[in-house]
Amino acid sequence: MSVKVLSLSHYRQFSRWSWIALTGVVTLTVVTSIVLRQERSVTPAYQSAVVHWFAGEPLYNMEGHGFLYLPQAALTFAPWAMLPHTASELVWRWCMIGVLAASCLRLTRLLGGDDRWFFAISASSVVLAWGCARNGQSTLLITGLMILAAADLSEARWWRATVLLSLAFAFKPLAIVMILLAAAVYPRMSWRLAIGLLFVAVIPFMTQRPDYVISQYHACVQNLEITFEVGETGLWAQFFGMLQVVGIEFPSGVRTAMRLLAAATTLFACWKASRVLSPERTAFYLFSFASCYLMLFNSRTEGNTYTMIGPVYGALLAEAAFRLKNRTSTAWLIAAMVLTVANYELALLVTPRPKAIWISPLVCVGVTCYLINRLVQDIRTTRLLDQATGDEKASTSREIHTKTAA
Repeated sequence: MSVKVLSLSHYRQFSRWSWIALTGVVTLTVVTSIVLRQERSVTPAYQSAVVHWFAGEPLYNMEGHGFLYLPQAALTFAPWAMLPHTASELVWRWCMIGVLAASCLRLTRLLGGDDRWFFAISASSVVLAWGCARNGQSTLLITGLMILAAADLSEARWWRATVLLSLAFAFKPLAIVMILLAAAVYPRMSWRLAIGLLFVAVIPFMTQRPDYVISQYHACVQNLEITFEVGETGLWAQFFGMLQVVGIEFPSGVRTAMRLLAAATTLFACWKASRVLSPERTAFYLFSFASCYLMLFNSRTEGNTYTMIGPVYGALLAEAAFRLKNRTSTAWLIAAMVLTVANYELALLVTPRPKAIWISPLVCVGVTCYLINRLVQDIRTTRLLDQATGDEKASTSREIHTKTAA
Protein backbone atom coordinates (compact mmCIF):
# COMPACT_ATOMS: atom_id res chain seq x y z
CA MET A 1 0.00 0.00 0.00
CA SER A 2 1.41 3.37 -0.96
CA VAL A 3 2.32 6.09 1.51
CA LYS A 4 -0.29 8.35 -0.07
CA VAL A 5 -3.09 5.87 0.73
CA LEU A 6 -1.92 5.75 4.35
CA SER A 7 -1.74 9.51 4.70
CA LEU A 8 -4.25 11.93 6.16
CA SER A 9 -7.46 9.93 6.04
CA HIS A 10 -5.89 7.05 7.95
CA TYR A 11 -4.30 9.35 10.52
CA ARG A 12 -7.72 10.95 11.00
CA GLN A 13 -9.29 7.54 11.62
CA PHE A 14 -6.49 6.51 13.99
CA SER A 15 -7.00 9.72 15.98
CA ARG A 16 -10.73 9.19 16.24
CA TRP A 17 -10.34 5.57 17.30
CA SER A 18 -7.73 6.41 19.92
CA TRP A 19 -10.25 8.62 21.75
CA ILE A 20 -13.03 6.07 21.28
CA ALA A 21 -10.74 3.37 22.66
CA LEU A 22 -9.88 5.45 25.72
CA THR A 23 -13.56 6.15 26.37
CA GLY A 24 -14.49 2.50 25.89
CA VAL A 25 -11.75 1.11 28.12
CA VAL A 26 -12.45 3.66 30.86
CA THR A 27 -16.19 2.92 30.68
CA LEU A 28 -15.63 -0.83 30.92
CA THR A 29 -13.18 -0.41 33.79
CA VAL A 30 -15.49 1.86 35.79
CA VAL A 31 -18.57 -0.34 35.29
CA THR A 32 -16.61 -3.48 36.20
CA SER A 33 -15.19 -1.87 39.35
CA ILE A 34 -18.66 -0.74 40.43
CA VAL A 35 -20.15 -4.19 39.86
CA LEU A 36 -17.30 -5.88 41.75
CA ARG A 37 -17.32 -3.12 44.39
CA GLN A 38 -13.64 -2.48 43.85
CA GLU A 39 -13.86 1.15 42.80
CA ARG A 40 -10.66 3.10 42.23
CA SER A 41 -11.87 6.67 41.98
CA VAL A 42 -11.39 10.11 43.50
CA THR A 43 -14.91 11.21 42.57
CA PRO A 44 -16.34 10.13 45.96
CA ALA A 45 -14.25 12.94 47.47
CA TYR A 46 -15.84 15.41 45.03
CA GLN A 47 -19.34 14.02 45.64
CA SER A 48 -18.85 14.12 49.39
CA ALA A 49 -17.75 17.75 49.16
CA VAL A 50 -20.91 18.65 47.26
CA VAL A 51 -23.07 17.03 49.95
CA HIS A 52 -21.12 18.70 52.77
CA TRP A 53 -21.27 22.08 51.08
CA PHE A 54 -25.02 22.23 50.68
CA ALA A 55 -25.47 20.79 54.18
CA GLY A 56 -23.23 23.50 55.61
CA GLU A 57 -20.71 20.97 56.95
CA PRO A 58 -16.87 21.12 56.93
CA LEU A 59 -15.27 20.21 53.60
CA TYR A 60 -11.76 19.34 54.80
CA ASN A 61 -10.41 16.61 57.09
CA MET A 62 -7.13 18.49 57.72
CA GLU A 63 -5.09 15.35 57.08
CA GLY A 64 -3.60 16.19 53.68
CA HIS A 65 -5.78 13.79 51.70
CA GLY A 66 -9.36 13.55 50.49
CA PHE A 67 -10.87 16.80 49.21
CA LEU A 68 -7.84 19.08 48.67
CA TYR A 69 -9.29 21.76 46.40
CA LEU A 70 -10.98 25.13 46.70
CA PRO A 71 -14.56 25.28 48.01
CA GLN A 72 -15.57 26.23 44.45
CA ALA A 73 -14.73 22.70 43.31
CA ALA A 74 -17.72 21.46 45.33
CA LEU A 75 -19.93 23.74 43.25
CA THR A 76 -18.40 22.98 39.85
CA PHE A 77 -18.84 19.24 40.40
CA ALA A 78 -22.45 19.61 41.60
CA PRO A 79 -24.06 18.91 38.18
CA TRP A 80 -22.38 15.50 38.05
CA ALA A 81 -23.01 14.76 41.73
CA MET A 82 -26.75 15.08 41.15
CA LEU A 83 -26.73 12.08 38.83
CA PRO A 84 -27.11 8.46 40.04
CA HIS A 85 -23.80 7.00 41.14
CA THR A 86 -22.92 4.98 38.04
CA ALA A 87 -24.09 7.72 35.68
CA SER A 88 -22.12 10.30 37.65
CA GLU A 89 -18.92 8.26 37.43
CA LEU A 90 -19.29 7.68 33.69
CA VAL A 91 -20.61 11.05 32.50
CA TRP A 92 -17.92 12.87 34.47
CA ARG A 93 -15.20 10.91 32.70
CA TRP A 94 -16.86 11.21 29.29
CA CYS A 95 -17.04 14.99 29.67
CA MET A 96 -13.39 15.25 30.66
CA ILE A 97 -12.24 13.05 27.78
CA GLY A 98 -14.38 15.07 25.37
CA VAL A 99 -12.89 18.37 26.53
CA LEU A 100 -9.35 16.99 26.27
CA ALA A 101 -9.99 15.60 22.77
CA ALA A 102 -11.42 18.95 21.62
CA SER A 103 -8.42 20.76 23.06
CA CYS A 104 -6.00 18.45 21.23
CA LEU A 105 -7.76 19.23 17.95
CA ARG A 106 -7.55 22.94 18.77
CA LEU A 107 -3.85 22.57 19.62
CA THR A 108 -3.26 20.90 16.25
CA ARG A 109 -4.86 23.83 14.45
CA LEU A 110 -2.99 26.31 16.64
CA LEU A 111 0.32 24.85 15.47
CA GLY A 112 -0.75 24.66 11.83
CA GLY A 113 -0.61 20.89 11.81
CA ASP A 114 -2.58 18.37 9.77
CA ASP A 115 -4.19 15.04 10.69
CA ARG A 116 -0.79 13.48 11.28
CA TRP A 117 -0.20 16.05 14.00
CA PHE A 118 -3.60 15.40 15.50
CA PHE A 119 -2.82 11.69 15.65
CA ALA A 120 0.54 12.27 17.38
CA ILE A 121 -0.99 14.66 19.90
CA SER A 122 -3.98 12.37 20.45
CA ALA A 123 -1.88 9.24 20.87
CA SER A 124 0.43 10.87 23.39
CA SER A 125 -2.47 12.43 25.30
CA VAL A 126 -4.51 9.22 25.36
CA VAL A 127 -1.76 6.95 26.70
CA LEU A 128 -0.82 9.46 29.39
CA ALA A 129 -4.46 10.20 30.26
CA TRP A 130 -5.44 6.61 31.00
CA GLY A 131 -4.63 6.57 34.71
CA CYS A 132 -6.14 9.97 35.32
CA ALA A 133 -9.32 9.07 33.41
CA ARG A 134 -9.66 5.76 35.24
CA ASN A 135 -9.49 7.54 38.61
CA GLY A 136 -11.71 10.44 37.52
CA GLN A 137 -9.14 13.11 38.41
CA SER A 138 -10.00 16.63 37.28
CA THR A 139 -6.45 17.19 35.98
CA LEU A 140 -7.82 15.77 32.73
CA LEU A 141 -10.40 18.55 32.53
CA ILE A 142 -8.21 21.49 33.50
CA THR A 143 -5.60 20.40 30.94
CA GLY A 144 -8.20 20.71 28.20
CA LEU A 145 -9.46 24.04 29.53
CA MET A 146 -5.92 25.45 29.67
CA ILE A 147 -5.17 24.41 26.09
CA LEU A 148 -8.44 25.93 24.86
CA ALA A 149 -7.61 29.11 26.76
CA ALA A 150 -4.13 29.22 25.19
CA ALA A 151 -5.69 28.97 21.72
CA ASP A 152 -8.10 31.79 22.58
CA LEU A 153 -5.20 33.93 23.78
CA SER A 154 -3.52 33.50 20.40
CA GLU A 155 -6.67 34.88 18.75
CA ALA A 156 -7.05 37.75 21.25
CA ARG A 157 -10.32 36.30 22.56
CA TRP A 158 -9.57 37.76 25.97
CA TRP A 159 -12.90 37.22 27.71
CA ARG A 160 -13.34 33.65 26.54
CA ALA A 161 -9.80 32.83 27.71
CA THR A 162 -10.64 34.47 31.04
CA VAL A 163 -13.74 32.31 31.49
CA LEU A 164 -11.84 29.12 30.65
CA LEU A 165 -8.92 29.86 32.98
CA SER A 166 -11.21 30.96 35.80
CA LEU A 167 -13.23 27.76 35.41
CA ALA A 168 -10.04 25.66 35.40
CA PHE A 169 -8.95 27.40 38.62
CA ALA A 170 -12.33 26.68 40.23
CA PHE A 171 -11.90 22.98 39.45
CA LYS A 172 -8.29 22.80 40.58
CA PRO A 173 -5.93 25.53 41.86
CA LEU A 174 -3.04 24.18 39.74
CA ALA A 175 -4.34 26.44 36.95
CA ILE A 176 -3.00 29.45 38.87
CA VAL A 177 0.41 29.01 37.23
CA MET A 178 -0.95 29.58 33.73
CA ILE A 179 -3.23 32.36 35.01
CA LEU A 180 -0.27 34.27 36.43
CA LEU A 181 1.76 33.74 33.25
CA ALA A 182 -1.14 34.92 31.07
CA ALA A 183 -1.65 38.01 33.23
CA ALA A 184 2.03 38.91 32.94
CA VAL A 185 2.52 38.12 29.25
CA TYR A 186 -0.77 39.56 27.98
CA PRO A 187 -1.41 42.98 29.62
CA ARG A 188 -5.02 42.98 28.39
CA MET A 189 -5.65 39.82 30.38
CA SER A 190 -4.51 41.09 33.78
CA TRP A 191 -7.62 43.06 34.77
CA ARG A 192 -9.93 40.58 33.07
CA LEU A 193 -8.41 37.71 35.04
CA ALA A 194 -8.73 39.74 38.22
CA ILE A 195 -12.46 40.12 37.51
CA GLY A 196 -12.74 36.43 36.65
CA LEU A 197 -11.06 35.30 39.87
CA LEU A 198 -13.12 37.78 41.89
CA PHE A 199 -16.26 36.27 40.40
CA VAL A 200 -15.00 32.78 41.30
CA ALA A 201 -14.39 33.97 44.86
CA VAL A 202 -17.87 35.51 45.20
CA ILE A 203 -19.90 32.64 43.71
CA PRO A 204 -19.88 30.52 46.93
CA PHE A 205 -21.60 33.36 48.82
CA MET A 206 -24.55 32.96 46.47
CA THR A 207 -25.10 29.36 47.52
CA GLN A 208 -24.38 29.39 51.27
CA ARG A 209 -24.52 31.70 54.26
CA PRO A 210 -21.53 34.11 54.53
CA ASP A 211 -20.16 32.86 57.86
CA TYR A 212 -19.99 29.28 56.55
CA VAL A 213 -18.25 30.36 53.32
CA ILE A 214 -15.68 32.41 55.24
CA SER A 215 -15.03 29.49 57.62
CA GLN A 216 -14.41 27.17 54.67
CA TYR A 217 -12.04 29.68 53.09
CA HIS A 218 -10.03 29.71 56.32
CA ALA A 219 -10.13 25.92 56.47
CA CYS A 220 -9.03 25.73 52.83
CA VAL A 221 -5.93 27.81 53.55
CA GLN A 222 -5.04 25.62 56.54
CA ASN A 223 -5.67 22.46 54.55
CA LEU A 224 -3.48 23.67 51.67
CA GLU A 225 -0.67 24.32 54.15
CA ILE A 226 -1.02 20.79 55.51
CA THR A 227 -1.18 19.39 51.99
CA PHE A 228 1.99 21.26 51.06
CA GLU A 229 3.81 19.90 54.12
CA VAL A 230 2.73 16.36 53.24
CA GLY A 231 4.14 16.96 49.77
CA GLU A 232 7.41 18.31 51.14
CA THR A 233 7.99 15.43 53.53
CA GLY A 234 6.93 12.58 51.23
CA LEU A 235 8.26 11.17 47.98
CA TRP A 236 6.34 12.55 45.00
CA ALA A 237 6.94 12.48 41.26
CA GLN A 238 8.48 15.93 41.03
CA PHE A 239 11.96 17.43 40.81
CA PHE A 240 12.84 17.35 44.51
CA GLY A 241 11.33 13.89 44.96
CA MET A 242 13.50 12.64 42.11
CA LEU A 243 16.59 14.02 43.85
CA GLN A 244 15.57 12.50 47.17
CA VAL A 245 15.65 9.06 45.57
CA VAL A 246 19.41 9.44 45.05
CA GLY A 247 19.94 10.98 48.48
CA ILE A 248 20.01 14.66 47.53
CA GLU A 249 17.82 16.79 49.78
CA PHE A 250 17.42 20.55 50.09
CA PRO A 251 16.13 22.55 53.06
CA SER A 252 12.66 24.08 52.69
CA GLY A 253 14.08 27.57 52.17
CA VAL A 254 16.34 26.41 49.34
CA ARG A 255 13.43 24.60 47.69
CA THR A 256 11.38 27.78 47.81
CA ALA A 257 14.23 29.79 46.28
CA MET A 258 14.64 27.23 43.50
CA ARG A 259 10.91 27.26 42.78
CA LEU A 260 10.96 31.06 42.56
CA LEU A 261 13.98 30.96 40.25
CA ALA A 262 12.26 28.39 38.04
CA ALA A 263 9.09 30.53 38.03
CA ALA A 264 11.07 33.62 36.99
CA THR A 265 12.80 31.64 34.23
CA THR A 266 9.44 30.32 33.01
CA LEU A 267 8.00 33.83 32.96
CA PHE A 268 11.02 35.17 31.06
CA ALA A 269 10.79 32.38 28.47
CA CYS A 270 7.08 33.09 27.87
CA TRP A 271 7.66 36.86 27.79
CA LYS A 272 10.51 36.46 25.29
CA ALA A 273 8.34 34.27 23.08
CA SER A 274 5.57 36.88 23.11
CA ARG A 275 7.98 39.59 21.99
CA VAL A 276 9.49 37.68 19.07
CA LEU A 277 7.29 34.80 17.95
CA SER A 278 3.83 34.54 16.42
CA PRO A 279 0.75 34.60 18.72
CA GLU A 280 0.17 30.92 17.97
CA ARG A 281 3.67 29.86 18.90
CA THR A 282 3.62 32.07 22.00
CA ALA A 283 0.41 30.44 23.20
CA PHE A 284 1.92 26.98 22.72
CA TYR A 285 4.97 27.87 24.78
CA LEU A 286 2.80 29.47 27.46
CA PHE A 287 0.86 26.25 28.03
CA SER A 288 3.93 24.02 27.62
CA PHE A 289 6.15 25.85 30.08
CA ALA A 290 3.30 26.19 32.59
CA SER A 291 2.75 22.42 32.39
CA CYS A 292 6.45 21.59 32.76
CA TYR A 293 6.75 23.91 35.75
CA LEU A 294 3.76 22.27 37.44
CA MET A 295 5.10 18.76 36.86
CA LEU A 296 8.51 19.57 38.30
CA PHE A 297 7.79 22.03 41.10
CA ASN A 298 4.31 21.29 42.42
CA SER A 299 4.97 19.62 45.77
CA ARG A 300 2.40 16.83 45.21
CA THR A 301 2.83 15.83 41.59
CA GLU A 302 1.67 12.24 41.07
CA GLY A 303 2.30 9.87 38.20
CA ASN A 304 -1.22 10.55 36.90
CA THR A 305 -0.62 14.30 36.97
CA TYR A 306 1.61 13.84 33.92
CA THR A 307 -1.61 13.68 31.92
CA MET A 308 -1.12 17.43 31.59
CA ILE A 309 2.16 17.01 29.73
CA GLY A 310 0.78 14.52 27.20
CA PRO A 311 -0.34 17.12 24.61
CA VAL A 312 3.05 18.85 24.88
CA TYR A 313 4.95 15.64 24.21
CA GLY A 314 2.63 14.89 21.29
CA ALA A 315 3.02 18.34 19.74
CA LEU A 316 6.81 18.25 20.00
CA LEU A 317 6.82 14.72 18.54
CA ALA A 318 4.64 15.80 15.59
CA GLU A 319 6.88 18.77 14.93
CA ALA A 320 10.05 16.69 15.05
CA ALA A 321 8.64 13.94 12.81
CA PHE A 322 6.62 15.89 10.25
CA ARG A 323 8.04 19.42 10.11
CA LEU A 324 11.67 19.18 11.17
CA LYS A 325 12.03 15.57 9.95
CA ASN A 326 14.59 15.01 12.69
CA ARG A 327 14.86 11.28 13.38
CA THR A 328 16.94 11.70 16.53
CA SER A 329 14.45 14.08 18.14
CA THR A 330 11.56 11.90 17.01
CA ALA A 331 13.08 8.80 18.58
CA TRP A 332 13.91 10.67 21.80
CA LEU A 333 10.37 12.05 22.15
CA ILE A 334 8.81 8.64 21.51
CA ALA A 335 11.10 7.21 24.18
CA ALA A 336 10.12 10.05 26.54
CA MET A 337 6.45 9.25 26.06
CA VAL A 338 6.96 5.50 26.60
CA LEU A 339 9.11 6.07 29.69
CA THR A 340 6.53 8.39 31.20
CA VAL A 341 3.71 5.92 30.57
CA ALA A 342 5.62 2.97 32.04
CA ASN A 343 7.52 5.01 34.63
CA TYR A 344 6.35 3.19 37.74
CA GLU A 345 6.77 -0.35 36.42
CA LEU A 346 10.23 0.41 35.03
CA ALA A 347 11.37 2.17 38.20
CA LEU A 348 10.36 -0.86 40.26
CA LEU A 349 13.01 -2.86 38.43
CA VAL A 350 15.81 -0.87 40.04
CA THR A 351 14.28 0.94 43.06
CA PRO A 352 12.03 -0.04 45.99
CA ARG A 353 8.30 0.62 45.65
CA PRO A 354 8.21 3.91 47.67
CA LYS A 355 11.01 5.33 45.52
CA ALA A 356 9.63 4.28 42.13
CA ILE A 357 8.69 7.86 41.25
CA TRP A 358 11.80 9.21 39.57
CA ILE A 359 11.47 8.39 35.86
CA SER A 360 8.64 10.80 34.96
CA PRO A 361 10.30 13.90 36.48
CA LEU A 362 13.67 12.92 34.99
CA VAL A 363 12.11 12.63 31.53
CA CYS A 364 10.25 15.91 32.08
CA VAL A 365 13.54 17.65 32.86
CA GLY A 366 14.91 16.40 29.55
CA VAL A 367 11.81 17.44 27.60
CA THR A 368 11.86 20.86 29.29
CA CYS A 369 15.43 21.34 28.12
CA TYR A 370 14.36 20.26 24.62
CA LEU A 371 11.49 22.77 24.79
CA ILE A 372 13.89 25.56 25.78
CA ASN A 373 16.14 24.60 22.88
CA ARG A 374 13.18 24.75 20.49
CA LEU A 375 12.30 28.20 21.82
CA VAL A 376 15.85 29.44 21.25
CA GLN A 377 15.84 28.02 17.71
CA ASP A 378 12.44 29.58 16.98
CA ILE A 379 13.64 32.99 18.16
CA ARG A 380 16.83 32.73 16.13
CA THR A 381 14.97 31.64 12.99
CA THR A 382 12.38 34.40 13.36
CA ARG A 383 15.05 37.06 13.75
CA LEU A 384 16.94 35.79 10.71
CA LEU A 385 13.73 35.88 8.67
CA ASP A 386 12.93 39.39 9.91
CA GLN A 387 16.46 40.50 9.03
CA ALA A 388 16.21 38.96 5.56
CA THR A 389 12.82 40.59 5.03
CA GLY A 390 14.21 43.92 6.22
CA ASP A 391 17.21 43.66 3.89
CA GLU A 392 14.89 42.81 0.99
CA LYS A 393 12.66 45.79 1.72
CA ALA A 394 15.68 48.07 2.02
CA SER A 395 17.06 46.78 -1.30
CA THR A 396 13.69 47.34 -3.01
CA SER A 397 13.48 50.82 -1.56
CA ARG A 398 16.96 51.68 -2.87
CA GLU A 399 16.07 50.40 -6.36
CA ILE A 400 12.91 52.53 -6.41
CA HIS A 401 14.85 55.55 -5.19
CA THR A 402 17.53 55.00 -7.86
CA LYS A 403 14.95 54.71 -10.66
CA THR A 404 13.12 57.77 -9.40
CA ALA A 405 16.32 59.78 -9.26
CA ALA A 406 17.24 58.69 -12.79
